[in-house]
Amino acid sequence: MSSIPDPVNFLIVDDLPENLLSLEGLLRRDGLACLKARSGEEALELLLKHDVALALLDVQMPGMDGFELAEFMRGSERSRHVPIIFLTAGTTDTQRRFRGYEAGAVDFIQKPIEPDVLRGKAGVFFDLHQQRRQIQQQRDALEENARALAEAAGQLEAQVNARTVELEDALRRLTAETAERERAEATLRQSQKMEAVGQLTGGIAHDFNNMLTGVIGSLDLMRRRIASGRTDGLDRYMDAATLSAERAAALTHRLLAFSRRQTLDPKPVAVNELIQSMANLVERAIDEKVDFSLALAADLPPGMIDPNQLENAILNLAINARDAMPDGGALTIETTLADLDETHVATRPGLALGRYVVVAVSDTGVGMAPDLIQKVFEPFFTTKPLGQGTGLGLSMVYGFVRQSGGAVRIHSQPGLGTSVKLYLPITEAQPVAPLKTVSHAPDGCGQRVLVVEDDPAVRLLVREVLEELRYEPIEFADPLDAVPFLASEERVDLMISDVGLPGMNGRELAETARMHRPGLPILFITGYAENAAIRSGFLGTNMAMVTKPFSLDELAGRVNQLVTSSVKYAEV
Repeated sequence: MSSIPDPVNFLIVDDLPENLLSLEGLLRRDGLACLKARSGEEALELLLKHDVALALLDVQMPGMDGFELAEFMRGSERSRHVPIIFLTAGTTDTQRRFRGYEAGAVDFIQKPIEPDVLRGKAGVFFDLHQQRRQIQQQRDALEENARALAEAAGQLEAQVNARTVELEDALRRLTAETAERERAEATLRQSQKMEAVGQLTGGIAHDFNNMLTGVIGSLDLMRRRIASGRTDGLDRYMDAATLSAERAAALTHRLLAFSRRQTLDPKPVAVNELIQSMANLVERAIDEKVDFSLALAADLPPGMIDPNQLENAILNLAINARDAMPDGGALTIETTLADLDETHVATRPGLALGRYVVVAVSDTGVGMAPDLIQKVFEPFFTTKPLGQGTGLGLSMVYGFVRQSGGAVRIHSQPGLGTSVKLYLPITEAQPVAPLKTVSHAPDGCGQRVLVVEDDPAVRLLVREVLEELRYEPIEFADPLDAVPFLASEERVDLMISDVGLPGMNGRELAETARMHRPGLPILFITGYAENAAIRSGFLGTNMAMVTKPFSLDELAGRVNQLVTSSVKYAEV
């Protein structure tokens, strides 16, 4: 007979009883138990008695406010890992947000609260808590089995001491096989855990990027109309931006990087030049007591990598190195060329034969013990002091490099320092200078653009910017409704399609469109799509992609670039 699992506890702290009841009602579901507190002191008592998956803290409370309570929680070994979301009816300026994140918050939610936003964000942490609980139960069971095996081995040893050398050899073989099985089980559990969390965060980020596009696009359109003296219709843009902003979250890009489902734009990159260009940024990020230097190999071939994500990874590693040297030290960013043969690959799992550009970020800090190195890529694991660090930094670097076809290696010794090496794939293609951006979007001349987008806010913004630029938009919310139009004799100069559409995804719609109109230029817009994670493998001839959230100038530039190619298509 299966036992009923213990409920997942979550804590709500608010000095108003009606707020406590309202929040409890919004989050009520099977398997959850709500703990309510009307003051910081009462909340601390509950945290001493209960294991909590998530804490929702009101910022402004009499006595101990939300920030002070969060600092107490981060200072306690029992509650230091509890995720904190601040609920505030006041302003959320940069200074208040900085203090909240410094106190250990993972997010802010503005009152009045959007129910779907609260349930979505809280649901992530409830699911993660359940997964950690299941993993711990499995670990406890394995430890119990290991203890039982150890006891049996002890009894067996007392017997085999009196037996022959043949039996002693058999026991050694059995011990070796058991150790190998345990290592295989540990690797499988780690892989399953990383994949489960990656799928969860990737799905959330898809919706959030749609919302951010609504915010940025609405603001850009409002700015254009106000600059031209046109104030009519501003309310609907403000409403669209407000609705999207209330539903958006600040951790979208972190979640995508960790899940290895972010849309990358790999291209030939001169890695040495990229590192030199960001040297001043690194120097500003580290302490004056840290001696910073570069050791760049000559004649380094280009790396095939997303340059923006590589900059973020190097800066993240530099900040980690700074934190590992509180009393000063040396930070070195080094590049080398590695040619891995079969011998090297056999000792470096996850790397294929071939040549790699290696970027090493090394410090002379406190270093790490071997048992800690085994855990550094786990989400939410950190070696920093209480209240510092989210534990997602190295997970993000790991996810980005692995998604790019490379690998990450860490070498560390306590008291001597740490070196993190990024193995990046190389290419024979040469880096191309970035295109110069224009100060204003070029206008069209009545070209017809088919827009297929299921999100109303995004569809509204794309249609409006096309009309502003003198294009003639034709819009559909459902891709299946757009298919008969594509099969008709109506003129179309360009199709703009979301990738993640219901029923038929954007790539399938593009293939259908090309069956009827072989030369039709196509522009994809995407917040997240697993099969569009690498642009070069997703796009066909005369296709392009912009990632949400995008600026309207970027969209207009892409449209103009593709529409000019439709002249040849119209003449066929």
